[in-house]
Amino acid sequence: MHQDPLVLLVEDDPQAREGYAEFLEIGGFRVNQADSAEQALAKALERPPDAVVTDIALPGRDGFALAAALRGQPRTHEIPIVAMTAYWATDATDRARRSGITAILSKPCQPEHLIAELQRVLRQQRLPRIAQPSTITMTAGWIRLPEAKSHS
Repeated sequence: MHQDPLVLLVEDDPQAREGYAEFLEIGGFRVNQADSAEQALAKALERPPDAVVTDIALPGRDGFALAAALRGQPRTHEIPIVAMTAYWATDATDRARRSGITAILSKPCQPEHLIAELQRVLRQQRLPRIAQPSTITMTAGWIRLPEAKSHS
C-alpha cells in the first residue's frame, strides 16, 4: 500500500504553519507540524519524515541549527531539508550548505513552488548519486544548493 510522503513542517507563525500545512495536504503530502527547532528535532527522531520544510528564522535554534542537528543524527542525516526565509544575507548560502540544507525558498512562498520543490528533492533522493551540482541556482523564487559531500 502506497503512503503519501510525510513532511515535517517547522514554522513558528501559527497562521503561516496552518496555511502551508493545508496546501501540502492538498498537494498529496502528510504533514507533521512543529513550532520550534527543538520540537522538530524531537518529532523527527521519533518519526523520521520523508522531508523537512523549515523556516530559517525560528525562536531559539534557527533553521540552520536544526538542519545541522538533523544531519548529525543517524536516523535523519539523509532527509531532504527545504528551508524558507524572507531575509537573505550574503553569508546565508554558505551557512545553508554547511548546515546541510538541500534547497531554500524565498518567503512568501507560492504553494505550487513549495510542492514542486518537495517533489524534486524527494525524486532526487531516490535517484543514484551520479553527479553533484556545482552551483547554486535560483529559479522562480527558490535557490537550489549543491549537496555537501559530507555532513560531518
